[in-house]
Amino acid sequence: MVRIFCIILVYFFSLPVEGQVGGQVDGRGPVGPAAAAKPKYLVGLGEYQCFILNSSTGRAYGISNNLVTAGVSWDAGIPGLPVAVGVRDSVFFTDIASGMHNSLAVDRDGEVWTWGANGVGESGTGSVADLGFAPVKIAVDSLGNPFKGIVAVTCWSTGGSNGNIAVKSDGTVWIWGNTVEGMRGNGQVGQVNTRPVQVKIPEGKKIIKVVAGGIVIALASDGTVWTWGGNHFKELLGTNSADYTHPHRVPLPQRAKDIAGGNYFSYALGVNGTLYGWGFYTSYLGIGNRGYAGQEPPPVAPRDLSAELHLPHPVSSVVTNSVSTHVILTDGTLWGWGDNSSGCVGNGQELDFANHQPPYSWDWGPGQLLVQKPVHLVKGVNNFIRLFGGNCAVFYSYAETATGQLYSWGRNKGSVLGNGVVGASPDIVAVYPNSWDVTEPTLVDPFILKENKIATSPYCLLHPEGNPCSQYKVLSKGSN
Repeated sequence: MVRIFCIILVYFFSLPVEGQVGGQVDGRGPVGPAAAAKPKYLVGLGEYQCFILNSSTGRAYGISNNLVTAGVSWDAGIPGLPVAVGVRDSVFFTDIASGMHNSLAVDRDGEVWTWGANGVGESGTGSVADLGFAPVKIAVDSLGNPFKGIVAVTCWSTGGSNGNIAVKSDGTVWIWGNTVEGMRGNGQVGQVNTRPVQVKIPEGKKIIKVVAGGIVIALASDGTVWTWGGNHFKELLGTNSADYTHPHRVPLPQRAKDIAGGNYFSYALGVNGTLYGWGFYTSYLGIGNRGYAGQEPPPVAPRDLSAELHLPHPVSSVVTNSVSTHVILTDGTLWGWGDNSSGCVGNGQELDFANHQPPYSWDWGPGQLLVQKPVHLVKGVNNFIRLFGGNCAVFYSYAETATGQLYSWGRNKGSVLGNGVVGASPDIVAVYPNSWDVTEPTLVDPFILKENKIATSPYCLLHPEGNPCSQYKVLSKGSN
């Protein structure tokens, strides 16, 4: 199985790129002309859980078929519907992120709350013990100093390491969890860090955004981009340096205003809207036209993708999930490309899971349904301002319009798409995880839902007998 590296975005609101003209670096990527107003929502995407943060009220809500992952008890709400994260009502969150099995959020006092798995110190509290489902606050860093001043957080996960990263208002970067594969950034391979430790960025650069997966990518306030990690794979770094244990500068022809990726394919967005790409999966970057098997060798340095992507307008914002890329252009339109096996590009297609072996279960093989060039999504809507992705085994995405409407699409194994659809039983979900995919961006409003929609796998409709399909009986029309 090919490892799927993980990303979730992290941003810092109040430090603009020095000299940047028009727009700002905001909570989920540079915004387009329609995004002058404060966005209604921030969305943090994890593998089995999704969080929607209302930016006006500071309340965060988890959506999952397992409510414990939302920081509440298993019976505190309805699976597939929003449930308020289990903190006191006076806590006002400003940023939120999620990974594979852990999540975290920042409050307006600049303090971090964490919940979920803690096997490698993801809680940042100095312990690897199970702390239960309730969110806990990180009191101090590795030196015993109060851990405050945080403005943004993110999670990462790879085949061998996982944890969390935070950015402070002073532009410093902090990391904790299992930091092997060079993620620690201090010249070491890494280790388990149960409290936040600082990553020293060269030249005293102030970081305003970080994304992380198999590598860490950091955007500085002066528009320079820095990478580290990658476990010896220099092709992932974009620096052509074999040193993966220290941050190194990515050579770009111009200053950057956004970054994305961090796994086998990565991006930097220039201040003029030019998108640059690098990494091992060049076909996922839109380079060439011969598919995954015939993809071109990794570029030595970031490559200008303008001619390859041939987009009609400059890029305003770029985000990735585990296997695909989405951009908003300066005209407010939404476009996507990449691996579409689970429908997460959003063009209405995915693998034929009815005839797939095994049925309704993607095997994580790369490039099985590649959309190598951009496709225009949700034609007729041209006021998109925000994208939300993540690569901690995240095969779905969200987008937001200037009016606060949310669209979601992709894999719905964890009931994470905000449409209230929940798999019939945990065993059915585990065996047939692609049964509830949504292959096109679809308008959702999770907060108006009053009940969920229990649905079994299409395979179970045809084969109702035998385990696990027999665990859920489909009621005929008129049955009570």
